[in-house]
Amino acid sequence: MCRHGAQCGERERESDSDDLPHARVWKAGFTLIELLVVIAIISLLSSVVLASLSGARESARDTRRLQDMRQVRQALEMYYNDNGQYPSTGGTNNWRGTETSNSSVNCYGNHGDNAIPGLAPDYMQTVPKDPNPKTNNCYLYTSNGTDYKFLIHKTMEACQCGDCPKQDPVRDTYCASSIYTPDAKNW
Repeated sequence: MCRHGAQCGERERESDSDDLPHARVWKAGFTLIELLVVIAIISLLSSVVLASLSGARESARDTRRLQDMRQVRQALEMYYNDNGQYPSTGGTNNWRGTETSNSSVNCYGNHGDNAIPGLAPDYMQTVPKDPNPKTNNCYLYTSNGTDYKFLIHKTMEACQCGDCPKQDPVRDTYCASSIYTPDAKNW
């Protein structure tokens, strides 16, 4: 015997929904909470991806800087082989910069291709500039003709300052890398 004294069968099954007037009918779709959870997860994943891409960009710029340094060294050695001296800036403390911004603070002005006199276009197409156009990012060069120093000035991004590749021995408190002849080490 079923409810209300009726016999169990199709009739009662049809009336089950009639007995529950407040029964929830499920429709296809997502609830607001489900959508918010999915949006939060996507936001979290995208922030992680963007953060890792930022680190990859910094590493790529640092790699470019080190490649620029190797190219400058090679061009300086070719210049020395042809001329018997390095391109001179007029003294050991006469730094010349190749900055990428309009600011000349700490970059000793923007000398462009003349930052290393006589090097471009004969020994390299152009004197390289820092790949990140922030203020005070520049390459510096000084030479007395006998010795030289080429400095990646305050721009290494993917390393701890004082522990960068080719870390400049004089400027170990900030991110600077350099190449130099032995007597120019402490310039």
